[in-house]
Formats: sequence, structure tokens, C-alpha cells
Amino acid sequence: MEHAKWQVSSVGGNAAKWRGDSKEIYYLDPSDNIVAVDVNASGSAVQLGTSHVLFQAIGIQRDYGPFDVSADGKRFLLNSGNLKEGSDPFTMMQNWPAELKK
Repeated sequence: MEHAKWQVSSVGGNAAKWRGDSKEIYYLDPSDNIVAVDVNASGSAVQLGTSHVLFQAIGIQRDYGPFDVSADGKRFLLNSGNLKEGSDPFTMMQNWPAELKK
């Protein structure tokens, strides 16, 4: 079975991520911009909107997953750390809004 393909970018890109409802796709372009493209799929027909830069991902590391996006497409997590030996430890705090209410 052959799968259909649609070209999303004319300048290249990588690390594509879908929004949770599959109505938008995000990718990292060659200039380190996070780019979004609206996707409208109906049956076997797919219409792609015009790509638009959301923001420049200054200092992004392309290795080990350069970014991720929340299901609603409103929050992005960027891998912008320097992966050198002996770097400072990383601390992640979960559920911090609940901690503020205490």
C-alpha cells in the first residue's frame, strides 16, 4: 500500500511535530526558526496553509530532539542547553502551580 506525501517546506526542515488535533504541524527550519503550517484534511484530500515563523529558536541544539510542543500548540520546550561535560545539574520541578497555592 502506497502512502500519499505532501511537501510542507520548500527550504527544508526537520524534527516535525503535530499539534494534538492534527490541524497544524511544526518544524525547525535551516535558520533555527520554529515554523507552523495549518493542515486541513478531509478524507484523502489535504490542504496545507502558508508556513509562518512562530519564533527564532536561538541557541537550539539540533541533536537529541531539538524541541517539543504541547498538545494545544501553545507551549514549546526547546533543547537549548550546552551539552558539555561538567555542566551544571538540571533541576525539573513538576506541578509547580500547585506549589504556589500552598
